[in-house]
Amino acid sequence: MKKLQFTLVALFAVLLTACASGYHDTKVISAETGSQPAPKGPYQSLVVGVLVDHELREHLEDAIVAKFAAMGVKATAAYTVYGDKGVEGKSLDYLAKRMRDNGFDSALAIHLEDLTTETTEVKGDPGVAIPASAGMTMTPQVYSPDFYVNEDIYTARLELWDVDQKAIVWTGKTVSFNTGGFKGLEKGADHYAKTITDAIEDANIFRSEERRVGKECRSRW
Repeated sequence: MKKLQFTLVALFAVLLTACASGYHDTKVISAETGSQPAPKGPYQSLVVGVLVDHELREHLEDAIVAKFAAMGVKATAAYTVYGDKGVEGKSLDYLAKRMRDNGFDSALAIHLEDLTTETTEVKGDPGVAIPASAGMTMTPQVYSPDFYVNEDIYTARLELWDVDQKAIVWTGKTVSFNTGGFKGLEKGADHYAKTITDAIEDANIFRSEERRVGKECRSRW
């Protein structure tokens, strides 16, 4: 009996942990190159800016920069250039000059377009035995009760800017689903970063440092 109680406590702890951390998933629902002028890349150095006033902004910018680095693209988080307030209140001419002065030829801007919350009912599993939730007693039940989860749905707009042209040369839109609140967003940053950098890589408008060096070496021969 004690062994059964221990097993039930462990299972209940796992369920609580899952509910606390939730899950995070991101999908690219649209992507377009040359929506304004055509790209004049390949681009080699960009600054990444998450244009959302959120405490995880720096964490997300760093995650995206790391994914670009894995692709061989030199990238810099905007907060390290423009500070905690990002680009708020700064003109396009000022930003373009600042980016050129810092050696950037492109910029990725991420805007939050919409945030909604949906409540979803999750049906219990009659084949799972867990402790009764009422009063946190250890009386086993032969079913898990139905419960509800809040799912936050984020819609974001991505814009890749050509600094010299001062124009958008690639756009994308993502939808992210998160049930873990702050912790879910924190855990999902790496997946979000990979999803959007993969989409940008598919557009083939960046030239990695490795390919640039290889081309320079071949030109010397």
